[in-house]
Parts: sequence; C-alpha cells; structure tokens
Amino acid sequence: MNKRLLSLAVAGAMVLGMAGFASAGIPDENTSSAVSAGGTVLITPASTGGSIADAGATVTVTVQDAGGLPVPNFPFQDIWLGHNGDNAIALCQGGSTADVNTNAAGVTTISGVIGGGGFSLTTQVYINGTPLTQAPIAVALNSPDITGDLVVEIADFSAFGQDFGTTAFRSDLVFDGTVDLADFSRFGQTYFQQCP
Repeated sequence: MNKRLLSLAVAGAMVLGMAGFASAGIPDENTSSAVSAGGTVLITPASTGGSIADAGATVTVTVQDAGGLPVPNFPFQDIWLGHNGDNAIALCQGGSTADVNTNAAGVTTISGVIGGGGFSLTTQVYINGTPLTQAPIAVALNSPDITGDLVVEIADFSAFGQDFGTTAFRSDLVFDGTVDLADFSRFGQTYFQQCP
C-alpha cells in the first residue's frame, strides 16, 4: 500500500512539475503588474498630444509567468495601455504600446505619445490582449476626439459645445478644471485629425 501511495505522490509531483514547466515564460495577468505615479495625458488620433512621460505618468510594467518568474524579452507590441473595461478609449494601431521589449527582470515602460480618442479617468495595462487583473491605474486620458471614433469632427465639436463653460473632464483639454477658450484653442488645433 505504501508503494502505491508513493507512486501516486510521485506521479502527482510530476504532473504539477510539468504544469509549472508548461507555464514558464508565458505571461500571466494575475502575477504581472503595472505602476504609475498617475496624471492626465492628452491623446489625439494623429499622436500630437503630450507623452505619458511629459505628464509624469510613466507606466512601469513587470511581466511575470504564473510561477512569478520574470518573462524577459517579451515583445513591446504585445504590451499596451487601454480602456479600463468601459470601452471609453479607442486606440489607433500601435497607439499605446510599451517602449521596448522587457528586460531580464521582465520590466518595461510605457511613456510615449498615445494615438487615439475618447476619455477615461483610469486606464488598464493589457498583455497579449488580456487586461491585468489588478485595479486600473490612475493615468487619465483625454482627447478632442470626444466620441472616440478616431476622427476629430463635427460630432466632437457638438459635444465640446455642450460642455463649454462647465467642468466636464471630457472637454477640459488643458486640464485646468474648466472648459473655456484655452480648451477651444486646443480643440481647434486638432480638428480633422484622424489615425494615420
């Protein structure tokens, strides 16, 4: 009977070992993480807004496998900043990817200019198209493309007009708490922009 239990224990350990080996090097949304000091970033369809770094909101991403081990040299194209689950942000192709592949510790940053539209007070990091399971990060995105259809056009102008003189975040393009002429000027500079 002891031999039978021993062989079952060995078989179980082998199965668990193989499962661990099978997940080695594969990014896991539960163990991977992202941090940022937070901030508000202007995004535009033609990528003419400020960078995440300029806003002091650089996002540091640590990619790990299910065993908590770093995933080095993971492609930067497969790590990006996006909506927090509400689909309020639309991105141009490659509009918010990481700066470089992950280093030996599985770490990279997202600090560049974002191409896209829409608005949100928080964002989420995605790896391989899957959002990290941690809470969204405090990087707010705002765009003159208020409708998020990746073109700054009359529908956006209409939404901006409705917000003029208010404190609506979606139209506060200079981030001073009031939708006024400064925001109108910034809106006008991006009129007719679209993704390349």
